[in-house]
Amino acid sequence: MKRTLTSLLLVLIGTTLSACQRDTAPADLSPLPSALPDPSSAGAYICDYGDAGIPAKAVELMTGLSADLEWSGHFDLGPAPVATANLCEVSSRNDPAQGAVLEIYLADLGEEWKDNVFDKRLRAGGTPMPELLPDAIGVYWAGPTADYGPVRGKPNPSNEARAYLFRNGTEIGIRLKHGAAGRDNAADVLALMKLVAPALMPGT
Repeated sequence: MKRTLTSLLLVLIGTTLSACQRDTAPADLSPLPSALPDPSSAGAYICDYGDAGIPAKAVELMTGLSADLEWSGHFDLGPAPVATANLCEVSSRNDPAQGAVLEIYLADLGEEWKDNVFDKRLRAGGTPMPELLPDAIGVYWAGPTADYGPVRGKPNPSNEARAYLFRNGTEIGIRLKHGAAGRDNAADVLALMKLVAPALMPGT
């Protein structure tokens, strides 16, 4: 009987330690890929439709999700896209109550959007992007957002980050609502924008 109890206790201790090790596993700090994956590779993209999609490996790194990653949406760059297109939402299968951890969207907002919103993000303290596309301007930051710009000095427990690219009335938005802990979340949203912008803004 003692031997049985001892064995059971050892199993319980081992299980607990394994669970703790999984929970405290260090984040993968690898940089996001600098080139798009081969589109013929199964599972290389999420939210893909036609020639546009989001690289799955980049999303896994910046969110910390892998096997538990769920996504919905697609991109339709045709002349008359359906209303539900051009939005990609990523969430965790293990935590559905958390909602979307990452959103990427493409929207036609008009030139007035630059003066009314986009410039405010820069004036609020967002970091200007390097030039990614001709005639495009971008801004990004890590941390929470109030109104139309970053909030400096406020705690960022969810590792939030934002990136926006604007050209000819069209905007790409990347909203990382729950980033992987330990990573440079601002660098992640900028790196993802570099990957997806040429495909999502091919002729705007």
